[in-house]
Amino acid sequence: MKLNRKFIAILSIAIASVLTISTILYFTDASDRSGGKHRMNDSLNGQALIQVGATYITRTHLTAYKDNLTKSDTPLPDDSAILREMAAKELMLQLADEEGVAASLEDGAQRARQLRETLERQPRQVQEQHLRMLDAMGISEDQYWEDYSPPEYRDMLSIERFMNKRTTEMKTNQPDVITSTKQLKEDLLKKAVDEQRIVLLDPDIMEITPHWYIME
Repeated sequence: MKLNRKFIAILSIAIASVLTISTILYFTDASDRSGGKHRMNDSLNGQALIQVGATYITRTHLTAYKDNLTKSDTPLPDDSAILREMAAKELMLQLADEEGVAASLEDGAQRARQLRETLERQPRQVQEQHLRMLDAMGISEDQYWEDYSPPEYRDMLSIERFMNKRTTEMKTNQPDVITSTKQLKEDLLKKAVDEQRIVLLDPDIMEITPHWYIME
């Protein structure tokens, strides 16, 4: 059977994302996106570094994010890059909620079922790679597909829908302007900082990341 490289890439990204899902998406009780798994009530658990809307990203969250990244093959970025990514994801999830394009938990569960079925049709080496990543996470295959992945895929779908909506609006309102996804994210982050929707709370973070919203 021929390797489905596109599927392998999607699955690897998704599993790597799951490694950090609790630190990205469970910062505050501002809203419950987790479908039964409540987000952190103690939003100031640790020194607050960044505030995104009603969400606080703390040093505890940053440390947990970095610890989880070490369990995957993903290269460990510097703190500035990690905080940009954490803030960007939370911002886009909030905007997806506000603009009515957020996916549901059932949407995430459906995507998980589709990917699980696709994985079962892949060569043995692909399935073994998947099991090795789950072993590094310390969870079973059923736990991944039934508990961990639906909220993750839901949030990935929410961000995807939001970005598609913004891209379509840009093409409609400014057909002569070519904007990449990267540039759109940069513009969203910069606007959020200018409007103080995103606030850097720690002086040290402000010093080391003066242009932290510019994604590399």
